[in-house]
Amino acid sequence: MSILKNAIDSIALGLEDYEMSESDNRRIISSTRNIYAGILLLFKYKLASLSDEDTDEALIKEKVNPKIVDNKVLWIGKGKKTVDYQSIKDRFESLGITVEWKRINEINNYRNDTEHYFSVLEHKAVQGLISNSFIIIRDFISEQLQQDPKDLLGDESWATLVEINEVYEKEKEDCNSSIETLTFFSETILNALLSYSCSQCGSDLIYSNQRDIDATDADFVCKSCDAEYTYQDIIQSAIADYFQHEIYDAQKDGIDDYIVTDCPFCGGIYLYEEKVCAECGDSANHECDLDGEKIAPSELTDGNFCSYHAHIMSKDD
Repeated sequence: MSILKNAIDSIALGLEDYEMSESDNRRIISSTRNIYAGILLLFKYKLASLSDEDTDEALIKEKVNPKIVDNKVLWIGKGKKTVDYQSIKDRFESLGITVEWKRINEINNYRNDTEHYFSVLEHKAVQGLISNSFIIIRDFISEQLQQDPKDLLGDESWATLVEINEVYEKEKEDCNSSIETLTFFSETILNALLSYSCSQCGSDLIYSNQRDIDATDADFVCKSCDAEYTYQDIIQSAIADYFQHEIYDAQKDGIDDYIVTDCPFCGGIYLYEEKVCAECGDSANHECDLDGEKIAPSELTDGNFCSYHAHIMSKDD
């Protein structure tokens, strides 16, 4: 039970740090660190509870060695070092344990950013992380641990989580509503802007100062730290963040520019599958007019031919 107790204590400490961070910004880092650590400890507790007896909690150990016991092969945990985030994810997926990994990734990314990148740390910016954490913690405790989240976390921590989540969700809804009135080149670009996080403080409470105009003409403001952005300021990073996992997987497979590429018209970020540039709105020809073959993302031009036929035709000239 020590892992579970450590998890609950870590979450409680993170919430205490959050409440103190309004008057002391230094507590924000410890808040994000403790809440994230608490979530990982909940995950490790689940793995420990699934480990066979006499295996030294093999499922949470980084190193596992085989051992013959009573003519059977058992995998025994070795050492004290436990699994990291990626190993937890791999073992959960192998065991059929479902978790919203996209939400977990957002929590982890924010935790990393608060410690390494953000120049300004705002109390309100942590609301998004805690709101995501609330959903993960609530669902995991009830669905995977088969316990009541309120009873396990305690009345005080539960009430704090619920309150922060409700406040954040209301503010996020208001922010999203302002952005949704704008006109975008595609729905994907809209979704990317809705999920964009401020580069100054990490908050995703971004809203538009204007309504019912083209998004390219709008100004965007962070509700947490008041940072102001134009569409051009944020669209490239918004698209890159939105597709970060797809881009990573594509590059891992040796495909450098399948999801996004450079726009042949303005040099901006071009959505290949959407057939539109997120910055200028132009659409390139995706099929060569001479042979009808599909034009690769890296070979898109402002003309109607693939790079091979364009080269051949330029030599004829």
